[in-house]
Amino acid sequence: MAPAQRDDLGDWITSVEGRLRLLAGRSQIRPAQSSAITDDITIGPTKALKVQNAAGSSVQFLLGQDGAQRVARLYRTDGSIAFSVATATAAPQAATIWDLNGAAVVHDDPTGGGLARPYIPWVYAPARTADWLASTAAAFEDIYRMTVYKINPTGFVTIGHIADAATAGEVRVTVNAAATGATTTVGTSQGAVTVGPFALPGAQESTVEIRVQARRTSGAGSVRCAVLAASGYHS
Repeated sequence: MAPAQRDDLGDWITSVEGRLRLLAGRSQIRPAQSSAITDDITIGPTKALKVQNAAGSSVQFLLGQDGAQRVARLYRTDGSIAFSVATATAAPQAATIWDLNGAAVVHDDPTGGGLARPYIPWVYAPARTADWLASTAAAFEDIYRMTVYKINPTGFVTIGHIADAATAGEVRVTVNAAATGATTTVGTSQGAVTVGPFALPGAQESTVEIRVQARRTSGAGSVRCAVLAASGYHS
């Protein structure tokens, strides 16, 4: 509004300047960086959230539309992909961890469910119990041994066992030379027992010695056993 009298021109200009400064200040107001924004951030159906590197030359993170699909991709500082939820075909999307060479090292199976990579090895044992390793010792002795790197927090071992006629014995598992789980009695009927899950001691990726032991407690024959399965396990 223009001033009512010419003498009020200076006051009017001062007032207008003050209002302009106030508007300019408000335009610079931003939420504090340490504060959480309570409202949702909505990304349109054909748009994506992109976080670039300091130089603005490459994308470090992408969330949203990429071509015909909605994806999430995380990149390393060198531009190589580290993680993605995406697909290269019309198949369902997989959650994938990539190595520095661009190879998929871990991902789920979006079609059948479960884990697609890495492949999990299986354990075979002789089907004929006469071919199983045997013990005639009165004290526990090592029959099978393995050295593993601690990746999972626990593990288990499944042991098949049988004793010759008129013979009895026991089998057990040791972890770093300490017996773990229950000691199993072995008779003349074929059986199997799973020991575990038992804790794997030590720091991550430290080596752990796991051994299957057997002994004869009575009779003159042999106590036989075989490892039917063994694996790391979750907590």
